[in-house]
Amino acid sequence: MIFVPIIILFIITIYRIRRGMFDAFLILVATKSIVDIFWNYEIFGLSILSFQGVLIAIIFFPMLKNISQIPKYWKNTLVIYLISISIGLLWGIILEPFKSLELIVINVNIYLSFFLIPFFIKNKEQLKKLLSAIIICGVTPILISLFQIQTGVIFTERDTVGLSRYVGFYHDAFPVRFYGFFTLFSIFVYQYIFDVKGVIIKLLFAFLIISSFISIYFVFSKAALMIFFLWSFSFILLSKSKINFLFLIVIGLGTLFLIYGNSVLLNVEQLFVKEIGFQNNTLADNRYVLAGRGFIWESYINKWIDDFSIISKIFGLGVNKPVHNEFLRILIVNGIFGLILFIIFLLRIMNIILNCSAESKIFAIMLFSMYFVDTIGLVPGVYYYYNILVWGMIGLIYYKPHLFKKHNS
Repeated sequence: MIFVPIIILFIITIYRIRRGMFDAFLILVATKSIVDIFWNYEIFGLSILSFQGVLIAIIFFPMLKNISQIPKYWKNTLVIYLISISIGLLWGIILEPFKSLELIVINVNIYLSFFLIPFFIKNKEQLKKLLSAIIICGVTPILISLFQIQTGVIFTERDTVGLSRYVGFYHDAFPVRFYGFFTLFSIFVYQYIFDVKGVIIKLLFAFLIISSFISIYFVFSKAALMIFFLWSFSFILLSKSKINFLFLIVIGLGTLFLIYGNSVLLNVEQLFVKEIGFQNNTLADNRYVLAGRGFIWESYINKWIDDFSIISKIFGLGVNKPVHNEFLRILIVNGIFGLILFIIFLLRIMNIILNCSAESKIFAIMLFSMYFVDTIGLVPGVYYYYNILVWGMIGLIYYKPHLFKKHNS
């Protein structure tokens, strides 16, 4: 099975040589969900995902020769972020060189993430190809989810508060909901910009919208529900095409309730059983909420207070820990200085979004709200592909707003 991701990485390399970086990038985007299935395989001592990260850095680094084309404010924002996530690496390389090397590769990819999509997408035809590649990428996890739901087969045993999560072959629930949400995002952007012609394409989009909702629902993720709520709220307030989005919601939620009935509400209630218990004073310890992350956060905060030296508190350890919170991860890896810069970075991104054009601002808000939710219970700073899509698309929205105007065919 290891040959599957190796063949994909080989094809990406060949496309880079024979067809150019943009075609190689489209292959990368379209096949990323397949490569992620092999997260527990290794090549030369590196996980397949880390190996792909190295390949991305090598293949696409030459794109930075065009860095002068990037608006100054966007470049400065990147510099702040890059420093915030890299300070601790100065001593991390000395303490744990192998783990720090993996972080360096991730940070190089994050550096590229601010440029790749804005560099590649120069016109609406290229944007259409990118959106199509993202949609194609979502097909694999969606089909795996539907197969499990239909057959009752669970490929990877994962559960939360008594609910079995249909995560397929992936490590956890994150990839499934991530690809599901980006499928929904890409379909909506596609339909907003371009005229969708042909019955087959319309039926395919409807199928993928419904299937994305089902796939995301069956990983039973609190973060997914929060992201969906924020997206819905944002569209109701800001979108000029409220009818289209409300239609999308009706299709997705209506299908869930039509197929699964009252079990949808019962499962959502079960998912939040600890939070409800704490609210009703039947659960005394609030550390049990959010899947027990409170215990993890408290443990690492106490270690930071009691065990870290003054230098480590200021500049970090340079080594990742399983903290399930991006702010806490940066505090441990890069210290107080890194955390302050990270907060400044987020504020600058919010300012960038506020200055996006009225037509495309909603798309940037969708991406940023998803990222911010994930900073609470996950560590998006270690998922290089997440950064490539989120910061790349926000950058594209920021300084190429004309691409997001309705296409007149």
